[in-house]
Amino acid sequence: MGHHLDRRYVLTVMQLISPFIAIWALIQYATLLWICVALVMFFLMRVVGGTITYHRIHSHRTHVMHPAVEFICTALGFYASFVSPVEFAASHNNHHKYHDTDKDPHPYVANGWKVLFPILWNDSGPNSGDVRTTVRLRRNKITNLFYERFWIMATLPLLLLLISNQAFFFIYFIPFTLALWSAAFAVFNHDENGPKPMGFWYGIVSGGEHAHKWHHDHPYDTSGEGWVNTVANIVAKKRIKT
Repeated sequence: MGHHLDRRYVLTVMQLISPFIAIWALIQYATLLWICVALVMFFLMRVVGGTITYHRIHSHRTHVMHPAVEFICTALGFYASFVSPVEFAASHNNHHKYHDTDKDPHPYVANGWKVLFPILWNDSGPNSGDVRTTVRLRRNKITNLFYERFWIMATLPLLLLLISNQAFFFIYFIPFTLALWSAAFAVFNHDENGPKPMGFWYGIVSGGEHAHKWHHDHPYDTSGEGWVNTVANIVAKKRIKT
C-alpha cells in the first residue's frame, strides 16, 4: 500500500467500528486497574501526542522538544490518530489559512455533522495541504519516519497481543478509540462567526481544544490556553518565534 491510497477510507471505517470492539473489550476484560491504564493512555495519546505534539508543535512550532521526547510524543500522536504528522500538519495549517471557507479542509459551518468523518473532508493528504509545512516535516527525520513507514509503524501495537489481550485493548485500542472520537469532536469549536472559545468540559472531551479563539488569534503561543499550556511546558520548551 503506498501513499496513493486515500487513508481517510480506512480511518473512517475504523472510526465507525472501533467503539463496538472497545465496548466488547470492556465487557470482557475491564478491571479498575485496566480502566485507569486506558484513561492515562488516552490522556497521553490525545493530549500530549495529538493536541500538543501534532497540533501545537509540529503544526505551529510553539515549542521545541529533545529528539527522544519528540519521537515518543510523535508516536503517541500517531497512534492516537492513524494519521502521520506530515499529513495532519499540512491539512491543519490549511485550516488556519482558509478556515470556514470553501478551502477549509473541515469547515463546520458549511458541512455541519459531516466534519466528524474525515472521508467527508475537503482534502486527502499532504499533496493537497500546505506545501511549506509538508516540506518542513518531510525534512524532519522523526516526522518523516511516520510518513514514509506509515504501515509498518501502524501495525506495531499488534505486538501488545504477545503480552495479553488486555494489554492490547487497554494500552492501545480503547485509548485509540477515545482519542479518535475526541479529535472528531474537536472540530466543533467554530460557528458562523469563526473560531470560538469553549467551556471546561468541551476541553476535556476534545483533548484540550477549548481555547480555540485564542489559538487562531495566537497560533504560535499557548500561554492563553490554560492547562494545555501547562502540559506543553512540562513536555517541551517554549519556542521564541522570531
